[in-house]
Amino acid sequence: MTKKIFFILFLVSGFSFFVSSVSAQSPTPESDIQKLREVIQQKVQQKLQEIGGEEKINPKKAYLGTITKLEKNNLSLDSSGQKYEFVISEDATFVNLKQMKIKITDLKEGQNVLVLTLAKDKIVYAKKILIVDPTKLKNKKNIAIGKIADISTTTSVFVLIPINNNSRELQMKQDSKTEIVTKDNKSLKFTDIKKGQKIVCIYTNNDNSTYPALKIITLN
Repeated sequence: MTKKIFFILFLVSGFSFFVSSVSAQSPTPESDIQKLREVIQQKVQQKLQEIGGEEKINPKKAYLGTITKLEKNNLSLDSSGQKYEFVISEDATFVNLKQMKIKITDLKEGQNVLVLTLAKDKIVYAKKILIVDPTKLKNKKNIAIGKIADISTTTSVFVLIPINNNSRELQMKQDSKTEIVTKDNKSLKFTDIKKGQKIVCIYTNNDNSTYPALKIITLN
């Protein structure tokens, strides 16, 4: 990155010197010099965008499935027949069924887990792995990460807009069975949920337009 920044500075200074020389030594019209400056600015902006793109972090995602292989910092997951590979992040956290932090050595093949990930530099990192109860997963159909767009003031209903499909609105309903926790595993009440928050929501399908929320994890 430092080398590329020096390259841009060199590019700007070099072109600036060239423009100054042209302006001083030849009768080039001022309009042509201005066009040349605009071209230089465009080239520099393009280079900056390229560098910025290399550091871009992709949106977070969540995967629900069974651990099929755990070797060093590599995790393989089977999610409804789909195979996924993750690199366990150095700062990853692990949570058991009692919402208590555990060690990576407590994870075993065959366990049902919820994996929260973050992709960077074409590598998908597992940032948080939660062990889940398979008997409670029987009716779980979907996981959505998104932002709360609205919360009802009279009912326990809220609207979630998924980050991977912001044209879709999901109407969720919380009840006494809904588990609500922070990303640090602290229990919350529904009144603690705010409009604009990013959350992970595990919910079930039904015949209505409002989906029952089974678990809510706040991300901010």
